[in-house]
Amino acid sequence: MAGVLIRMKLAVIKNSMTGGRAAWMLVGAVFGLLFAAATIGLTLADGPHRSVVGDLLACVFVMWTLGWLIGPLWGGSAVLRADHFALLPVPRRKLAVGLLAAAFVGITTAVTAIGFLALVTYGARQGVVPALVAVPAAALQLVFVVLLSRVAYGLFGMVAASRAGAAITGVLFAAMLVLTQSGWMIVVAIMYSDILTTGFSSSMTTTLRAIPSSWGVVAVDAAGRGDWPLAIGAPAGLAVLCGLLLLIWSAELGNPRRARVTIRGSENHLPAHGGPLSGPTTAIVRKELRTWWRDPLRTTTAVVPIVWALGTVLLPLTFDARVLLPWAGPALALFAITSACNLYSQDGTALWQTLTIGTERADVRGRQWAYLIVFGPLAIALSVGFTWWSGYTWAWPWVAALVPALLGGGAGLIVYSSVFGLVPGPDAHKRPSNPLERADTTGQSTVLFWVGLLPAVPAVAVVLLGERLDLPWLTWVGLPVSVVTGVLVGRLLGSLAIGRLTSHGPDLLHTMRSGRPTAAARKAGAPKKGGLVAGLYWTFGPILLLPQGLIPLVFILTGVDAKSWFLAMYLPPAYGVTVAVTSMLGGLYLLARALRTTVNDRAEAASA
Repeated sequence: MAGVLIRMKLAVIKNSMTGGRAAWMLVGAVFGLLFAAATIGLTLADGPHRSVVGDLLACVFVMWTLGWLIGPLWGGSAVLRADHFALLPVPRRKLAVGLLAAAFVGITTAVTAIGFLALVTYGARQGVVPALVAVPAAALQLVFVVLLSRVAYGLFGMVAASRAGAAITGVLFAAMLVLTQSGWMIVVAIMYSDILTTGFSSSMTTTLRAIPSSWGVVAVDAAGRGDWPLAIGAPAGLAVLCGLLLLIWSAELGNPRRARVTIRGSENHLPAHGGPLSGPTTAIVRKELRTWWRDPLRTTTAVVPIVWALGTVLLPLTFDARVLLPWAGPALALFAITSACNLYSQDGTALWQTLTIGTERADVRGRQWAYLIVFGPLAIALSVGFTWWSGYTWAWPWVAALVPALLGGGAGLIVYSSVFGLVPGPDAHKRPSNPLERADTTGQSTVLFWVGLLPAVPAVAVVLLGERLDLPWLTWVGLPVSVVTGVLVGRLLGSLAIGRLTSHGPDLLHTMRSGRPTAAARKAGAPKKGGLVAGLYWTFGPILLLPQGLIPLVFILTGVDAKSWFLAMYLPPAYGVTVAVTSMLGGLYLLARALRTTVNDRAEAASA
């Protein structure tokens, strides 16, 4: 049974390694290997005391475990699921063992196994016996995180079936994003503290080593000092815990029925009609606001940008820095674009009602207004409150110039991308509980994150010009410029979406119903041959252009001392400018190659 499932999973992985998916898997593998190498390097570093290295290693293992625990929220859903085999006469425990064996086949498991070799190198530095104890402990630790991930996958599926569960899912997903992008701040806070010399406090050490992911470190340290009951008991406890997780997973597999995410109705509410707010557009606004409130998928869509913005600006407070607080509102307005970029796919084949009635214009405009009502007041409130909290008076014109343009541009981008770049997903009544078993918009969201900044460029340029000329009144001109830009971009992109929905509505409906475009659309469809290369270009081009190019160049020219992960900021100003400009040119080159590759592949597909 296990051999069949392993071969099946290998076939699925092989056939899915195409285009953008292959690019993301390759990028993830590279970063995972770097993290694994850093984990092993930690055990080889010379520390003031062995206990400090052990505490840090335990802390890193907690991070590995959290990655596996929250993995189901971020693309870690199982390739082979129990419901695929629900009709087969296979005992649940036998199926669980087979699926567990198949779960060890994958890039993520291989990278984690390399990272857990750090436990062996940590034991080798203490002697031969601790190294021998570390080998089975590392293997049990790997089994533990894989089983924990599978159990968490099932539990998240059950929790996400309600609005409260969907909100929790959004919080965890956003927290994972924040830790992934800004976790270095915690590392910096640790490096500049006394932890590296004095170690963690006794209570912190006890807490860290009580977590099951640290029991391997406990066993190795116990073997190093000759405490054999603990050296044997810690791995034995880990083995027992793995057995319990396997039993829990088997019980979950024993009930193949899967909860479906449902949308609460309004049986006790009378339909609203008439009054000063009547009309098709207002009806769509009302419908959309109810959907944002009642649909668990929309709940996750709304919670993720809120928590991401708060986490991003609050994390620097770990080393008492308030520099990001004023940008809470702009961060929310920007990330809301990436979160709500596939609205029509969330509604599924319900599009036929809009096409039959002929209310395409009202539908697009209503969605735009509902988006602004959901995110606009909160973005403004965060902008005012957090800018006041930061105490940076210079930030007021900048925030005022960013928020309206980002909100207005976002209202246009979400409907434009929903129509022109629709990614099909299951209908609401067929939607699985797991939040990631739906349309994969990773690439679309990444592109929109950078494109969403463009509507704010004119207003930011006005503010920058006012500061350069030392004209305070000119810096506040950025606010009306931002409002005008947001309105124009929102209306223009909305009009394009209306035109596309009107002329290609049946094709979009076919795509959402069948999961694939029509024959005519496939001729001009997504790139095939250059998908992997274009995906890498689209990934690294924006990174070189903005975070490693434009942002550090502005910091150097304006005298801002914020090194973080900007390479140019670690060099003298003259060399830093050179590196920043070179990075910008490299980013532009990669983006040009990405665009050229995409256009060429589309042309080849059209001529096929």
